[in-house]
Amino acid sequence: MSSNIQILSLLISFLYGIIFFLLTYYFFQMINNLKKYQKHILTPLYVFDMVIIYVFMMFKINKGYFHIYFILMIIVGFLVGKVINEKLICKVLVKLKKKD
Repeated sequence: MSSNIQILSLLISFLYGIIFFLLTYYFFQMINNLKKYQKHILTPLYVFDMVIIYVFMMFKINKGYFHIYFILMIIVGFLVGKVINEKLICKVLVKLKKKD
């Protein structure tokens, strides 16, 4: 695999980690009021869908080559998404609630 494809794969994995965190955060906000058995059914389906989307993207980008540092970039992106959510989005929502 060429270095350009590896860099693109790392970048996509990082961005996917951020998107994965934000979607997961809002997914759990949406299922918060559901019954426990519904949560236990929907959560694995959600995770399975997210994994399938990532694997499909990796097959399109680098023909299915998979390295452990792609997972590390997803984890770093997930943590960065968490920081973005805590520092930016939650503060904006708090300010909007104070205006009302």
